[in-house]
Amino acid sequence: MNSTAPRSRRHSRTKGRDHERSDRRAGLDILLARLDRGTLSRTEAALLREYVNEEQRTADESRKANAGSTRALARNRAAAEAAIVEAEQRARQAEGERDELHAALGLAPGQLHSAAVSAIHGRGANIRELATRVEQAEEIARAAHQCSNEAERHRAAAERTLDRVRDLAHRMRAGSPMGAAAIYAERIEQALDDDADALNAGQIAMHAAFAEAAESTEVRLAEQQRDHDIALATAEQRIRRLEKDARDNGADARAEHKRAKAAEQRLDAVRAALPDEPRPRLGLPTDLAYANGRHDLAERVRYVIDQATT
Repeated sequence: MNSTAPRSRRHSRTKGRDHERSDRRAGLDILLARLDRGTLSRTEAALLREYVNEEQRTADESRKANAGSTRALARNRAAAEAAIVEAEQRARQAEGERDELHAALGLAPGQLHSAAVSAIHGRGANIRELATRVEQAEEIARAAHQCSNEAERHRAAAERTLDRVRDLAHRMRAGSPMGAAAIYAERIEQALDDDADALNAGQIAMHAAFAEAAESTEVRLAEQQRDHDIALATAEQRIRRLEKDARDNGADARAEHKRAKAAEQRLDAVRAALPDEPRPRLGLPTDLAYANGRHDLAERVRYVIDQATT
């Protein structure tokens, strides 16, 4: 037992047996002395016999315990000797294998350890390099994912704005089917549908500039992707998987960027299709649709676009 309480109880039991044995032997000495004087009664004789029997029993138990301890010590000694012999055999075998390895590699005694240490250091440097590349790949993947999310948010906002502008165009057409508002509603719908006839020369140039910017961005992203592929060519399977994810996220980001640019171009076309001349004063020979439809709805469209893009 390892706890303090069981040890205390065991010591208490041992101490109690020692006291009993001491008392019994003291009583036995007294009874033997009375026996020598020939004054021992029957009761004292029975007690003497009981003391003698107890001493015999205790002696037998001690002999049995000592015999068991002797056998256990013998077994432990034999096991220890066998373990020592086995350890010596293994040591001799290891020394023989070491000598054979030195001879096969053509190394002097002691050189194998230094060579193994150098190889371990080299392997550790390779592992650290791979870990650094893994961190770089994860950073690129996170940046690409963030760009993709940002582009998705811009695209969704632009799509919502386009839907509101298209709804206003339908309302303009419904409010004045035969007036100027219907004409401008048609031009707005043509601009939203990417109709080339609804764009003037300035808008076409702006569209070309946007297309050129998109192409240059795509080329730059492609070059960055190639550099990334070359840098991670020697990485493990995990690096290749992260590299593939980064390419997919980059492609999604470019697609979202193109869609956002296209939505911005359509909004610019809508702005250009709206009238910018002052509203005519009341009393001029203009019809009610022109006075209350064309300019009022144009101002409403501009307000919606400005609110959606700010």
